[in-house]
Parts: sequence; C-alpha cells; structure tokens
Amino acid sequence: MSRSVIHLSVADFPIAVEEIMEPRLRGRPAAVAVKTASRALVVSASLAARGQGIYRGMPLETAMQRCRDLTVLPPNPDLYARADAAVMQLLQRFSPLIEPLHGGDVYLDMTGSDRLFGSVGDAAVRAQREIRERLRLQVTAGVAGNKLVSKVASDVIDRSGKVGGLCDVRAGDEPDFLAPLDVAFLPGVGRSVRQQLAMLNIRVIREIVGVSSEHLQMVFGRFGLLLYQRSRGIDNRPVQPSRRPPQIVETETLQPDSNDFRVVRRAVFHLVDRAGRRLRRQKLVAAVLAFEVRYSDYREHRVEVKLPPTADDSEWVAEVDGGLERLLQRRVRVRTIAVRLLNLQPPSQQLLLFAPTTTRASLLTAAMDKIRDRYGDEAVGFGRAA
Repeated sequence: MSRSVIHLSVADFPIAVEEIMEPRLRGRPAAVAVKTASRALVVSASLAARGQGIYRGMPLETAMQRCRDLTVLPPNPDLYARADAAVMQLLQRFSPLIEPLHGGDVYLDMTGSDRLFGSVGDAAVRAQREIRERLRLQVTAGVAGNKLVSKVASDVIDRSGKVGGLCDVRAGDEPDFLAPLDVAFLPGVGRSVRQQLAMLNIRVIREIVGVSSEHLQMVFGRFGLLLYQRSRGIDNRPVQPSRRPPQIVETETLQPDSNDFRVVRRAVFHLVDRAGRRLRRQKLVAAVLAFEVRYSDYREHRVEVKLPPTADDSEWVAEVDGGLERLLQRRVRVRTIAVRLLNLQPPSQQLLLFAPTTTRASLLTAAMDKIRDRYGDEAVGFGRAA
C-alpha cells in the first residue's frame, strides 16, 4: 500500500497566535522579538511585515529601520505551547501517527484512512477547515506520498502567499512537481550548498536530476546521495510520533560577551527565574536543571544538577551556584546561555499527609508571581537576577 502523508503548517506560528489574541494586529506589520536585547533577532513576522522584506532571523534593528511602524511583541512561549497543544489535540481525530516538528508544523500519516475521511486531499481540506473554525488559525497543507514532497508542497503554497491553501501531489508526479523548483526547496540545501550548486551552474531541481549520484557524492560527500534521492522525490522515512520528553527552555545572549562571573551569574538566575515561573504555571516540578553555554569561540559546554522536589526557584540557589562552578571552567567570554528544566512531572501528593510545607520563601514567590501576572515580568524580582 502506498503511503499518504499530509504536511500542515501555520506560517509564522507565534505571530499568528498573537493576532488571534490581539485582532488589531491583523493586516499590520508585526514581529515577535526580544526588544530589549541589542542583538535581538526576529522570531516571527506577520504577512504584512514579510511584504516589507522582514523575515525570521533578521536583526531586529534592521527590521525596524526597514519598517518604521513595525509592532514588536515580546515572545510568549506559554501561549504558543498551549496553542500548539490545541492543534495537536484536534489533529488526533484524523490519525494516530502524528509527527510534530515545531509550533504549528506537523506531519500526518493518513495511509489506509480512505473509508473514514475519503481521499487524503479531502482529509487535508477537512483538517484545515476544523483548525480554521475551532482555533481561527490559517493552515497551509501539502499532500503527497512521502514526508519530503508533502513538506515541499506546503512550502510552495506558503511562499506564494496563498495563506490556507493546499497543494496535492499525486503518486508518480513527484519528479515533475519538483523539477522547476529552486534548489532551496530541498531540505538540507542551505546557503553554502546553494553556493556550491551555483558554481556548478545548478539552480533548479531538474538540473540536479541530470547529475549522477557518483558526481554529487564527489562534491558533497555523503550528502550527495541524499541530494540525488531528494531531487527525485524519494523519501522512505516514516511518520514518527515524537518521543522527546517535555522540557522548559529559556535562553539569553549576553550584551556584550562576558567572562565576568557576576554578569553570567545574574543572567543565569534571570533565566532560572523565568523558567521557574513557567514551571509553576504548568503546576509541575522538575527533577533536573541543565545549564548550557556557548563561548565566543563557539565551543559549548553543558552541566546538569538535581533539584529538590519543588517548583519554587528561590529554593534552588545552592544547586544553581554549584552548577555554575562546574560549568564555567574556561576564561573565554560567554556569548549564549540556556537553562533547561527536565524530567517534568506533577508534584507528589504524598506531602499532603504530613504537616504543611509552605515556607516564607514560597509565600513570597507566590506573591511575586501575582504582581508579575498583573504588571509584567519586570515589575519585581530577586536581587540576584537584577
């Protein structure tokens, strides 16, 4: 039985979710970015912003120079996670084989579902309609016999500006569909690969098809074989449900790079503070805290520490300081810091059998959370993260 795969994508998912929360943003140039950082990059841009040449990954300073009336929104990871979970829950009605990529971007294996939903194209239209009506999100769909071609099909619709459109590639039509497209549509063909292909006078996919596998491997090594297969629409990868355990991640880029322990420590506690707040919102506890740093010379280092069974980050100070001492073993300046809360789970109910465990610190943290919920994240905080 031939495989039937749908790739669904909400273009610029973060800004699409923000437009639902704030209808006034619709039709206006808007972007999601950390405005307070001097090296901030655009995380997501609206269709109107993209029409003015703004794209994801562009320096925010450049984006604001290009579009003077650009509305910049701070990232809201909790909101995007809830919206993505709602999309996944709705799509479970269509198939048990769902492979999420990132927010609003997902594969569905619809093989053998004709009796339930009709053709795979009809199923894609129905999924688009339900997401649009229930969640008010416009979803682009690509339909094909494998993940590769379905992803390229939805990318073609997205780049054409037809929000909420559908591209159905019939079995056997994969080579003809791919042939006239730019090589950049193929997965793995980034800037360096495009430059190498341009040196060979190859700019569209049909020109790759005319090169033998051996010659491609001479130029690109092992990736040459993948390039040979992908240019012909060959992809045997199955749709695999995600097995990655949930985690909470917060990152920050220092302005400028620094090897001052006090600067790095303040940044780490600021990230831990934000991660702890997200943890409490989800009513979970974390067993492990992981620190990751990237230095100015692009070397990376990671350290993990065990946490006490509480979501109150004010009680993690000893663990954080111990982890930092193990983490910062080089004198090279730190560029990027990431904090990850791992092994998330509901708090143990066993504690309710004993005396109340509420401490002054946890009461203070709860009060601070209420203040920040009302007045914003920067309204109040601990001195160690100031």
